[in-house]
Amino acid sequence: MREFTKSALTLPWAISMFGVQQAANLVAPRSADRLAGAAAAYDAVSGATEQQLDGWLKQAYTVGNGVQRVLVDILMMKTPEIDSSALMRMASEMQSGAAFQAIVKYGLPPVGWLDSFLVARKDAPAVAQEFTNKLHIITLVTQVHSLMGLDHGNAEPLPALIERAATMETFPRLWAVEGIGNYIGDQALERADGIDPIGLLSGAAAATLPPWSLTMLHAGIGMSFAKGILKELEPTSPADDVRAQITRFVTLCRNSSRRGYTGAALESLGLATRTLYPSLVRLIDREIPGVDAELQGFFWHGAGRAMYFDPMNMLPSVNAPWRAIRKLDEEAPHDLARRNVIAGLAWALTVVNMRQPVVMEAFLHHHGEFALENDAFTDGVTSSLLMRYDTTRDGGHISPFLRHEPSPDDPAVASAWRTLITTPCETALRQTYGQLTKGPTLEELFHYRPQGR
Repeated sequence: MREFTKSALTLPWAISMFGVQQAANLVAPRSADRLAGAAAAYDAVSGATEQQLDGWLKQAYTVGNGVQRVLVDILMMKTPEIDSSALMRMASEMQSGAAFQAIVKYGLPPVGWLDSFLVARKDAPAVAQEFTNKLHIITLVTQVHSLMGLDHGNAEPLPALIERAATMETFPRLWAVEGIGNYIGDQALERADGIDPIGLLSGAAAATLPPWSLTMLHAGIGMSFAKGILKELEPTSPADDVRAQITRFVTLCRNSSRRGYTGAALESLGLATRTLYPSLVRLIDREIPGVDAELQGFFWHGAGRAMYFDPMNMLPSVNAPWRAIRKLDEEAPHDLARRNVIAGLAWALTVVNMRQPVVMEAFLHHHGEFALENDAFTDGVTSSLLMRYDTTRDGGHISPFLRHEPSPDDPAVASAWRTLITTPCETALRQTYGQLTKGPTLEELFHYRPQGR
């Protein structure tokens, strides 16, 4: 206790002297030369302090630091550089907390409503609805633990959890099942004690799981495994370390997945990387072919889904008219990446807004030609719809979505709807779904497939 008290009293004295030293440096001769040195000294002390933080406090520090840097850039008339990944990592840490839930439920809706007035009148209803739909997804995903009673002391068997999820309404059920998969993955990694888990969804304990639960459960465990390996990497990590972590991720997924569903788990690596560690996307993409070439398409499909949920694209005024489309060339470094990113974007756009087709109608009003020129868009729409049919076909939203009649004032959109959505989706339901379930190869819904395959 005596040494602790000495250390605690020494800290403020050291910080005071440090401040005096830097002030003296700044007023000394050749202060311009010393400015960079003073900044480096401040950064070194800040970095050392940050290393002592952990969990949500470290994330809160990172976000706060980013906000103040943005404000300084604005005051200096410089375009700010914003890293949304720190915000997403902090949200991941705090998502079950009351403060986070209150912000999502009560703070963001009025912000989105006010922001929608900055959008063209024709687009405002659709983009405001899309903002509401995204918030609904965030609420469902972040409340899974409380809704399902999941905690570290919960020893309830997986089949019992799925049976309980089956009593929920179809749309919340979809995200609850994915959350359960993420939960069992996290629990297995925590209990592993240095030995990676196997058989989470392929072992005897999971043999009685209903087929409708399998795709999203695999997506959930994949997200857990992805978060586990990404924490071990930095943008400066050597190539050997990156390949080792990719190998571990692929092994984790394959050792716990059922035949024909592995891709649903693999795709989560792209979703987790683009959402939580975007600075690692190119690094991982570069090393994937040396580990498992099949993973690359799944990886970029997940990255496309993450782009749709990017917090920098959330508010109506910055989203409309779907600026993620304008960033494709910046995000996707090669053709395989571009096709899968488009498919992933369309996948997310469809599943999030299926209950309100007016959102897709507005998207086609702005990007109909783009969608017609890229078969990956239709692939994303049909794959998303087949996933929804496989998991929650009793929801009653598929048929109204397919048969939606766009405004007659825009015949080009009405034609695009039939070409891009109604006709291919009806064909997919009639033919493709049976082929995928027979395999089973439902994992094909989680990466781009050329039309006709």
